[in-house]
Amino acid sequence: MKLIQLLTTITAAIFFTTGAISEGAKSPEWLFVHTAPTAEMTSNTTLVIPVTRDIFAFTDRPNRRYGYLNAHEWVSAWDESESAGFKADPPNAVLTWVDGDDVKDAEVLIINATVGDYGKTIAYEVKLEAGGLLAANLSSCSLFVDGHVLAPRPHWHPDGTFRFSRSMNAE
Repeated sequence: MKLIQLLTTITAAIFFTTGAISEGAKSPEWLFVHTAPTAEMTSNTTLVIPVTRDIFAFTDRPNRRYGYLNAHEWVSAWDESESAGFKADPPNAVLTWVDGDDVKDAEVLIINATVGDYGKTIAYEVKLEAGGLLAANLSSCSLFVDGHVLAPRPHWHPDGTFRFSRSMNAE
């Protein structure tokens, strides 16, 4: 009887330990912010934002990493060949901008993103979640993009971190 109890205890310990190990081995979930002094709605579904600064990427606990992506690195998340990327599962986002003395916001779904003007702009194909239309010209914009565990890309390390030109990953 004690042998059965011992084997049950060992089996349970292995089961729970394996779960904890696999839980800790998950790829980090990255969140993204694209900021710019201006943005333009060129159609009801196309939002063009200049790339005046790199796109900021960060993770939450327990990983706590952050860094910057250039336009090409960022847009690669919508690569057609990626079954686990943003093309297969478009991210939610919140667009904020300043209108006079007010800060306004809109929830959007980002269907696609493409680089334009040799990396100086990104054209986002968006769907407004609450309907309606955005103003044609927006100022002091920030696009906060929901997180996703993305498959590694050529500029990412296998552990899910980016190969930043300016590495700022916390260890």
